[in-house]
Amino acid sequence: MKHANVIIIGAGLMGSSTALCLARAGKRVFLLEKESHPCHASAVNAGGVRQLNRALEEVPISVAAMALWPRLNSMVGSDCGFHPVGQVRIAPDDMGLSLFETRIKKLQALGFNHEELVTSAEIKKLIPTYCGSNKGGIVSRQDGHAMPAKTLRAFFNAACLAGAKPFTRCRVMDISHGANGFTICAEDGRIFHSEVVVNCAGAWGKQLAARFNDPLPMTPTALSMMVTARMPRFITPVVGVHGRKLSFKQMDNGTVVIGGAHRAFLDMEKEKTTIDFSEMKKSAHTVVKHFPLMKQAKIVRCWAGIEGMMRDGLPVIDASPTVSGLFHVCGFSAHGFQLSPMIGRLAASLVMGKQPELSLDAFSMKRFQ
Repeated sequence: MKHANVIIIGAGLMGSSTALCLARAGKRVFLLEKESHPCHASAVNAGGVRQLNRALEEVPISVAAMALWPRLNSMVGSDCGFHPVGQVRIAPDDMGLSLFETRIKKLQALGFNHEELVTSAEIKKLIPTYCGSNKGGIVSRQDGHAMPAKTLRAFFNAACLAGAKPFTRCRVMDISHGANGFTICAEDGRIFHSEVVVNCAGAWGKQLAARFNDPLPMTPTALSMMVTARMPRFITPVVGVHGRKLSFKQMDNGTVVIGGAHRAFLDMEKEKTTIDFSEMKKSAHTVVKHFPLMKQAKIVRCWAGIEGMMRDGLPVIDASPTVSGLFHVCGFSAHGFQLSPMIGRLAASLVMGKQPELSLDAFSMKRFQ
């Protein structure tokens, strides 16, 4: 039997970030991953580094996380491909603009000024190739994009260098809790023991929580994206349009990554996704409507990741209400990537019994009771 102070189940970004902070605090940490390497939401998301248009509950964490992104080289030995090119969200009609105006007032009342309301003329200046309806929008100029696989690899490697011990191809088959802590049995027969377990299992977090009768109203969902062949530079910021399924950015190499939360088919039993090309067609039509020059683009790849979508769209970052020593850090609902450097710090504090530097009340499990 292998013993640790803390066992983290799931070596994606949240698990690796939490392991890094705990290991640097001197804890003996095991990082259990059911794959040969993490390959679901953390590795295949769109890479948006976004404070813009966050749920108000997430804004304090998002702003604190954004302060860390330019410092990742010193934290994890890599810049993670981060480019602060800004993010823009366009209001295509007066109703959208009115919602943005109300949002900015709410943010300012809370003391946040990272988002600014801009005119249609400023939108045209920022995105001259945009041809959709445009009544103005909101901008967060510190935002940008990064490379998910590179970011995940950097946090995972940094956690291991700090002393966290990884166990890959280590699917949890059974987990029990007794007076001396947790005993975990892996599929291959390995047995682990720890006083503390952190559920960072992403879309599989609900299954793990259910073993201890902890309710997580989470739905595993496959969300798809596509990428084009290289094109001449025509856009700098990351673009979204209110009320439209569109997330749009051009990478350094000229390829264009297109998202927008279009669904793919999901077989959760086999843990496999299959592209729904009718959804990709809808996505392509949306893109061409707003950027006609994309008629010339050639799609070279489509893919889908498996996300854990919470009923209210907010993650859970909390201790189990039923089992001492169990913590849940999952359910980031397709927008956890930017938060991850800060989530590790907050989760590590929670696990060590310290007061987290930011309130986690909005992410409590009590909201489901």
